[in-house]
This record gives sequence, structure tokens and C-alpha cells, in this order.
Amino acid sequence: MLYVTALTIHILAVIIWIGGVSFVTLVTFPMIMRMDKSLEMVMMFQGTEHRFGKIAKTMVVLAGLSGLYLLNAKGFSTAVWIMIVLWAVYASLLFGLEKLMFKKLFSKPEDQSDMKKVFNFLQVFHWVVLGLSFFAVAAGVFEAHY
Repeated sequence: MLYVTALTIHILAVIIWIGGVSFVTLVTFPMIMRMDKSLEMVMMFQGTEHRFGKIAKTMVVLAGLSGLYLLNAKGFSTAVWIMIVLWAVYASLLFGLEKLMFKKLFSKPEDQSDMKKVFNFLQVFHWVVLGLSFFAVAAGVFEAHY
């Protein structure tokens, strides 16, 4: 019963976490890139990031803790290593690297075109991370069923 509970928590945490990343990548960034004023772009991004950041941190912690239990119950595999690496990337971003990255990116944008470049970089970065996330989810599904 504990295994099923941990698995359920793990799957729900991943759905919310990666679903949020999908929303930011597929909806929020395209909206930001259509904006004309850099202040509007920054406010929209900060508002979304501030709200989703707390949710993402909680879900990453839940996925990590439930994942540790599942790892103890099932052991290591290639798919598990893929999920662990992706989890470590997200955890390091959410709990430290993100602030450093944002400080550097948003420190001195000179004009509107600079802000467009910053958000273009962030959008591409999110697409890469989302693609890796889908790969990790697919690896987990494959591992669970084969």
C-alpha cells in the first residue's frame, strides 16, 4: 500500500510540475514575445514565475522524496538514472541557479531589443528543458511497462 501511495504522489507531482513547465513554455512565453514594452514583458514573466515557482519547488520536493522511496523499492535502471539527472537539473535551477541566471539576464538590458533577446533565450531554454522532461517521462513509462 505504501508503494502505491508513493507512486501516486510521484506521478501527480510530475504531472503538476511538467504541466506547469508546459504551460509556461507553450502559453506564457508566446504571450510575452508578442508584447511591445519591456516592462510589460518583465512584469508578466515575474508574475508567472513567482506564482509557479512555489508550486514547482513543492512538486520537485514531492517527486524527489517519493522517488527515493520508489528507488529503494525498485532499484536503479537506465530510466531511473534519466529521471534522477533531470530532477537534479530542475532542483539546482529552482533552488539556486535560477536566481543567478535571472540576475545576470535581467541586470542591464539596454533597450527593447535586448529584452527580446533575453526572453528569446529563456524561451529556447524552456523548450530544451521541456523536451528533456518529456524524454524522462517517456523513459519512466517505458520502464514501468516493459
